Amino acid sequence: MRPYFAKMADFGKELKENRIVRTKDSRTKLEAVEAEIAAARKARQAAGIPAAKINERGMLTVWQRLEYLVDEGTWCPLHSLYNPADNPEGGTNVVDGLGKIAGRWAVIIGFDNKVLAGAWVAGQPDNLLRVTNLAKRLHIPLVWLVNCSGVQLPEQEKFYADRRGSGACFFRHAELEQMGIPVLAGIYGTNPAGGGYQGVSPTILLAHKDANIAVGGVGIVSGMSPKGGFDSEGLEELIAKTRDYSEKPPGRVETHYGETGFFTHVYNEEKEVLDGIKRYMKALPAYDPMFFRVAEPAEPRLKSDDLYHLLPFNQKEAYIFDDILARLVDGSENMEFRPDYGPEMYTGLVKIDGMLIGAIGNRQGLLPKGYPEYANYPGIGGKLYRQGLIKLNEFVTLCGRDRVPIVWFQDTTGIDVGDLAEKAELLGLGQSLIYSIQQTDVPMMLVVLPT
Repeated sequence: MRPYFAKMADFGKELKENRIVRTKDSRTKLEAVEAEIAAARKARQAAGIPAAKINERGMLTVWQRLEYLVDEGTWCPLHSLYNPADNPEGGTNVVDGLGKIAGRWAVIIGFDNKVLAGAWVAGQPDNLLRVTNLAKRLHIPLVWLVNCSGVQLPEQEKFYADRRGSGACFFRHAELEQMGIPVLAGIYGTNPAGGGYQGVSPTILLAHKDANIAVGGVGIVSGMSPKGGFDSEGLEELIAKTRDYSEKPPGRVETHYGETGFFTHVYNEEKEVLDGIKRYMKALPAYDPMFFRVAEPAEPRLKSDDLYHLLPFNQKEAYIFDDILARLVDGSENMEFRPDYGPEMYTGLVKIDGMLIGAIGNRQGLLPKGYPEYANYPGIGGKLYRQGLIKLNEFVTLCGRDRVPIVWFQDTTGIDVGDLAEKAELLGLGQSLIYSIQQTDVPMMLVVLPT
């Protein structure tokens, strides 16, 4: 008996030459936006001390460490331009993403040691929660490249407070540990205060010989001022202690490898730390992708380059979602779920890299006459009506039952409104969709298309 999903129905239409000519201006504008984003990412990567100066100090930059650590061709950067606090450096001072290490997928976070020696800055805690959510949701290891000078003290009020503040990251580590998800850290440089806890809370700590982690650093000691001020003798004692800490910072290898045992291994060379992470990752149990493939990977039958002409730059123009999806999935094949019901929503099974994926998409344009069935006005794509919500509930529930990941290509103006929509129980159906998604313990990715 042939594999059930090996061959699905073809879908999507070929792109005609006249449409290519007609949409040439749209393509030019889309490519200009891509170039602008690429330039912004490049500027973000160049922020801070030049890489050459970091290398002169005998250190690698976080980007160089990632290049050495991550398997070639597998790095998927995330939050590259995420900067909710409008920091002048253009980001949150961490570099994060998904990548394979020694053939195993991991969520990877590295402090940018070119900027403020990798300090915690405003907006960073929320960034870290977003990316560590992935390790929790995908049940894959979390790997840190720690090189953190602690908090940016003059602005600490911007990221300490609140449930999503700096302490939440350490709570997340505890969650992952309880779930049996490994947390590994390669530790470089001086890591006081927040940087120290960042280093000590993972499962496995691999350190460079010059690294240290500590409750507080020299700057904190020298800034201590007891109530009532100093006498000359106390001041001299503090100066001497500060000088001693400068020469021998707290939390050195001698302490955390030789005595506390926090450091699992210590290495002389920077790349040896990364090699150590690779060895631990290789030792972790992992499924071969073949176990989950329902067919051999295949390129789309329709050219992906057509997307520049099919997805309009003008967000007020309609487009055919099925033609977009057909250029993203294996063989341009699909198995649509309830195609004659809820026409404003596409739901169906597709394959990406031979893996079965549940796809959801908001269809655009005018809907068939007489739809929605409860109303006396025409249906418009992008909205959610009664049948579409029912179909979504069923599809998400079935994907959860069968452990099929979901990708939702979202382009919606929201749920239909008005008295007729209320009588059609759209409020309750929308809430039940939230329940369905919440109960579905499978990865769900959201791709936002023009709205």
